[in-house]
Amino acid sequence: MKRYYIEITFTDGNVVQARTLGRNKNDALKRVKETDQYKSFAVSAIKAINIEAIPIASIDNERFAVTNITNKEGWYVVVDLDNRVKIEFKKGKFNETQQVQYYGKETPDPLSIATALREIGEFMQSKFSELI
Repeated sequence: MKRYYIEITFTDGNVVQARTLGRNKNDALKRVKETDQYKSFAVSAIKAINIEAIPIASIDNERFAVTNITNKEGWYVVVDLDNRVKIEFKKGKFNETQQVQYYGKETPDPLSIATALREIGEFMQSKFSELI
């Protein structure tokens, strides 16, 4: 499946931005429209739809850094250097104990944060599955 960026503009001026997977553009749009979040937000007519394919790029090993926390036994930190996202977690309990922090001058937009968190999880699963 391919990844797509979708932006839907409504006649009332509201805009939905999403990234999703799909076999093609129509499938990706259908997936977005089927979500409960979209259904609760879409109260007016659609004015414009923009769908762009996101190029497939491998996860860069230089983008992420993983290390243990010296003063907290059994805890680790993974950092996404491109998006300036840091996650602290306890070994074996990645989902249950993760503490997400953003660093830098400004907080990234929510869509970028969600994508970065997903990519961090994919990186950890493929390279450091024994830690999560």
